[in-house]
Amino acid sequence: MEAVDYTDIVARFSDELAAEMLASFISSAGVPCDVVELWDYVRREAFCIRVQRSRISELRQALDLKPVATRLNSTAAHLMAGRLAREGVPCYVGGGHVPGALGDSDVPLGETSESGFFGSQYTVSVPERFLKAALRTLNAPLISDVDLEKLALRTAPDPEDPP
Repeated sequence: MEAVDYTDIVARFSDELAAEMLASFISSAGVPCDVVELWDYVRREAFCIRVQRSRISELRQALDLKPVATRLNSTAAHLMAGRLAREGVPCYVGGGHVPGALGDSDVPLGETSESGFFGSQYTVSVPERFLKAALRTLNAPLISDVDLEKLALRTAPDPEDPP
């Protein structure tokens, strides 16, 4: 009888780009993985990264995760993950595992959830080599509404995407 190497979900994202960015980093570290779409109605996360169970220990070492934000709610953590991904920084959203919920079988790679007054809290972590880039991105001032409006008015409509 041949041994079967099962896969486990190691990360969940509400943002497909954030999932793809982390999966790309994981693959470049030599650990095969897949991004699958699997909607979690409890946590509202659709994009999961699956890794062979036998490679999870190796993956933890390859990632060398460092937290950049802690004690976040789900929405803030996933918005931050999307922002980092758009700046080319892979990240991991940890926490939010509700005992007895669908995600109970997920294998955490880094920080797990802390219980807070309003429920589970999330942590966003990045591989150590991306720590400076992540902090630079997260500490950059957001564009003001006035500047955003000026930028929108200056940009011509896309002829391929009519209103």
